Amino acid sequence: MTRLFRLASVAARAVAFSPLARPTALRAMSATAATSSSGPSGHSSLDPTISAYPTAHDLDPNEKNDYEKYVTFWRKHFQTLEDDFELERGLNHIFATDWVPSVEVIGDALRAARAQNSFATAVRTLEALQSKAHNDKQYQQYVKELQPLLTELGIVEKKDLGSFEFVREKRWWME
Repeated sequence: MTRLFRLASVAARAVAFSPLARPTALRAMSATAATSSSGPSGHSSLDPTISAYPTAHDLDPNEKNDYEKYVTFWRKHFQTLEDDFELERGLNHIFATDWVPSVEVIGDALRAARAQNSFATAVRTLEALQSKAHNDKQYQQYVKELQPLLTELGIVEKKDLGSFEFVREKRWWME
């Protein structure tokens, strides 16, 4: 008898969660959202900020015009930021492409990070640039070019922050 009830409950759950059990209006809405695309690379039209971003699929590394569009887009993006979510989303996008971002783009990103009062994001931007650069020599050229800006904004590299040891206060129950 218990086995019969167990089978009935499993069958009821399977029907409730099957795609056919959803209302037809919900299915129609999800079908139109999946097929509509307004931005490059078929981004969803639900978020207009995402649809404007150039993605790695839209850019050809051999085309100089594409690189110029890429640089102007991201410079404008970092110069007109409103919150740190957009800053971090933009940083994720520029470091996801195959290109190493230009000095101007990194400079604008660092200015935006300090304008958002996010020192940690500025340091992590330099860290991401170091991992994105092809070799240490290229990274040092970036740092040399950005040095006046770094001193103006008060940004240091992660290695210059030093290392810290956490010292716990010894309590009687830790003995």
